[in-house]
Amino acid sequence: MLPEPTYSFTIPSVRDDIDLECRIYHPTRFRNREAVVSGKWTKRGAIIAHPYAPLGGCYDDPIVASVASVILKSGIIVGTFNFRGAGACKGHTTWTAKGETDDYISFLGFFVHYMHLLDPPMTNSASSSIHLPASGSPLLPIKSAAPESEFVPVPSPMNIVIGGYSYGSLIAMNLPGVDTILSRFETAIRGSSEAEIRLRATNMSHQWNKKVQERQRGRSLNVENAPRSPSGMLCGGDESEPGVRRLSRDSRRSVDLVRRSVDRSRKRLSRGRYLGESDDSLDVSATERPTPVAIPEPRISFLLLSPVLPPMSSFATMFSEFSWFGRTSSSPCVANDKLTRHVTLAIYGDKDFFTSSKKLDKWASQLTSEPHSMFRARKVIGAGHFWHEEGVESIMQDTVREWAYGI
Repeated sequence: MLPEPTYSFTIPSVRDDIDLECRIYHPTRFRNREAVVSGKWTKRGAIIAHPYAPLGGCYDDPIVASVASVILKSGIIVGTFNFRGAGACKGHTTWTAKGETDDYISFLGFFVHYMHLLDPPMTNSASSSIHLPASGSPLLPIKSAAPESEFVPVPSPMNIVIGGYSYGSLIAMNLPGVDTILSRFETAIRGSSEAEIRLRATNMSHQWNKKVQERQRGRSLNVENAPRSPSGMLCGGDESEPGVRRLSRDSRRSVDLVRRSVDRSRKRLSRGRYLGESDDSLDVSATERPTPVAIPEPRISFLLLSPVLPPMSSFATMFSEFSWFGRTSSSPCVANDKLTRHVTLAIYGDKDFFTSSKKLDKWASQLTSEPHSMFRARKVIGAGHFWHEEGVESIMQDTVREWAYGI
């Protein structure tokens, strides 16, 4: 099963600032050591989202842990998080899944920025191997990290697995495109949830890089004064200085007011008013201007375990516009197209009572047969939705392990 997380922390949801519990797991060894030495090391990370919170789903789910453990042992950094209403997170399931979608976007935005800023696990070509800091290491004081502008990330490709089990897979395959998600963080307004998430990713990646450098020099770090709760979790808090942080909904309201004011001023100018006024007076104030940060779009893969299809997906989202109804001749399903254009693995059992085996077979066959499809599926005979049946979990693990080594 999973070891203790390398980092436990919270981030605000971009929807309404609800604190989301998050975990990051680093493998004790990264494979492809020669690739690191040659400068061709590929950053690889995977996110596994949990099942339906009203039915007890959270990031401690045993199947989430089982899949994440296999991926971690493949040398891939793993991230898990709790949707709103799960675990100790406040709020409740939104029923339309829009809140959970924003929660996933929040963690995905954090995860991509965190991965982007990580240094390679080994920089000395004379070293034969490196044992990275033990899992469960507490965070250093987060305020002590260098500002975001001081970081020069090591250029390297990045592969990200967007994954989920059950309800988590439903959210995963209905996310907006990664380019759309990253654009929200690229132009994050100072003090907004997106900016806070980006700053936390920057500070935590800096701390990890520092730990690795210190370990390579044979020195240990003094972390006695690290802020910890009794459970070892870094508790919430803000990255921004006092007075800068604002709730995401207040940030959006403020920006909307500024934009409307600018629009009104431009209309007055177009009618000949304020002729002596310069265009500079219409600019958004410096404190509101976005701080651009460009991240190369990562290579995306999808891992869907016990995917939920209609009609169950419609009940889980209260028949909202989010509900995924599949492909029709006149309206192609965006989710389906996304799964065929990216490396995707779906694993399900023939005894799944949430979605019938017949429906899953038809769905998998349809996506696999698309021209140039990168979608693949594995049906495990005798497996139900919860993978409790004898021997089926090990088959699922072997399938994930083989797939993970190939991405």
